[in-house]
Amino acid sequence: RVLRCVGEPDRRFEEDALRILRGVRFAARYGLLPHPDTAAAIHRRRDTLRRVAPERCCAELRRLLCAPGELLAPVLTAFWDVLTVLPGLAPLGEMPGYHQQNPHHHLDLQGHTIQAVVSVPPEEGLRFAALLHDAGKPGCRTVDQDGVAHFYGHGKASAQLAEKALRALRCENALRRRVVELVELHDAWVPPTPAAARRWLGRLGPEAFFQLLEVERADNMGQDLEKVRDRLDELG
Repeated sequence: RVLRCVGEPDRRFEEDALRILRGVRFAARYGLLPHPDTAAAIHRRRDTLRRVAPERCCAELRRLLCAPGELLAPVLTAFWDVLTVLPGLAPLGEMPGYHQQNPHHHLDLQGHTIQAVVSVPPEEGLRFAALLHDAGKPGCRTVDQDGVAHFYGHGKASAQLAEKALRALRCENALRRRVVELVELHDAWVPPTPAAARRWLGRLGPEAFFQLLEVERADNMGQDLEKVRDRLDELG
């Protein structure tokens, strides 16, 4: 269960840079451990992915994001730098080590995002929305007099970045619109009452409404569970 290139990794990746992203996908999809030489070459040669057509990158990324969550999380952690060179995904590079300085968050922004990604069902729209739901946080940061950070308006800012990223990746319009909608609304408060459910169902329709609840639940799963347990119960 070791993933390795045939021959010299740098030469294989020079022949077709998409093999870099494909190798990451194989590791996540099949639970493979990249050989140290192959892993080092993936990091070293990741910038060559910029030469690959966005459509090809997007096809691999979609398959990668839909890998089983328990296998995907460690791979995303190990190869996060590969994602940041893909079209439109440079903002992800700000997440590692970005501490949110908020009592609800015990993980840095990268760790929180990865936990959210693996906490939604393996559907493309949900996984993309979880990946990008907090991309706009660094640009919205304010700190109050008690030293607590807040990120007012980050849903809208993240939606703008998601729009830009999915356009750069040449995603189809239906997927792009749904992801942008979920990202923009992911921190909206949906009271756990029949009246509120009817209002949101009328606004979004059944499919988008229940997807929004999945994204909100995943967002909470990436926070300090002791502090958000009541909210998780409300989201079912």
